[in-house]
Amino acid sequence: MAATTSRSLVVLRLAAALSSLIGLVQAGLGFSGLSRILAAPGDDQAGAAFIDPHGILGYTNLLVMVVAAIASVVWYRKGGSRGLLMHAWGMVVIFLVQVGLGQGKVLWVHVVLGVLAVLGSIALAVLSYRKSGGAV
Repeated sequence: MAATTSRSLVVLRLAAALSSLIGLVQAGLGFSGLSRILAAPGDDQAGAAFIDPHGILGYTNLLVMVVAAIASVVWYRKGGSRGLLMHAWGMVVIFLVQVGLGQGKVLWVHVVLGVLAVLGSIALAVLSYRKSGGAV
């Protein structure tokens, strides 16, 4: 990273990378809890040890992605990429929908969209690290 890299781009990069890491841990917890739920149908407590931390990380990931999206707006105003801005805000929307689906216990839509959300946050991190430094 060059010394002339915009602070907002650095924040965007770090938040996107943190979101990717949280998403991978969250996926592991979610699939562990899902395997317990599917193994014990009718048991309301099956998988609760995994699902509760999964939910907490979901809220944390949403917050981290909001930080990334705000940083993308600041960076865009300094001459940054519109595509990265739209990707970051799109991820915020996806994470909001994910939280709603998780709270509503819409299981399979939540699982499929969750996998896409993890891939999207990884893509955001990769794309943000490929961008040049921008204006300071």
